[in-house]
Amino acid sequence: MAAFCHVFLLYSSVPAFLDTSHSKLSAQEISSTVTNDVGALDTTRPSNISPGGAFLRAVIVPGWGHASIGSHTRGGFYFAAQAATVYTLLRTRVRIGTAQDRVQLTEGALINELASLGVTDPDEIQEALNSDGRLRDVRGLLDSRKEQHEDLAAFSIFLVLLSAADAYVSAHLAGFPAPLDIETQLSTDGAVDIGIRIQLPNSH
Repeated sequence: MAAFCHVFLLYSSVPAFLDTSHSKLSAQEISSTVTNDVGALDTTRPSNISPGGAFLRAVIVPGWGHASIGSHTRGGFYFAAQAATVYTLLRTRVRIGTAQDRVQLTEGALINELASLGVTDPDEIQEALNSDGRLRDVRGLLDSRKEQHEDLAAFSIFLVLLSAADAYVSAHLAGFPAPLDIETQLSTDGAVDIGIRIQLPNSH
């Protein structure tokens, strides 16, 4: 059973502060305002999703684990980040294919040029290819695209693991109760009693 700690603070000057020539707030209005403000801080905490279930969902689809426990904002962030990473990864693969085509075309053009000059020795052809500036440029572009692809793939894996770990921890924290509740009431001497109720986790 949850334990509750009540702390009451008495402010005898509150009624004098509230009683002005323009308006007077009743104890019911104060209680309603405070309750609404504190209630706005509380969010839905579904308890039917285990931390392991949230972890697996986040591994399958980043953001799904957070959405399953009611953390839609964080889930949307991870989903959008992973979608952007995958999109960039696919575009990089297309660019790698384009760079490979340019390398093959450049090599073919150089080999045909060397053949027209009567160069047929494989070693001489390879040396000429390695010393050609145009071919070095397109080969460098291809290497750069491949490195970018590897970096994006590693980042994508890291993002999946980060999303899964965050969903696992968030699912654990979702089981905790609301941190506090504030209650007010008007005492017989005209002062306002403000009570703070703190709910502690259940002890087994």
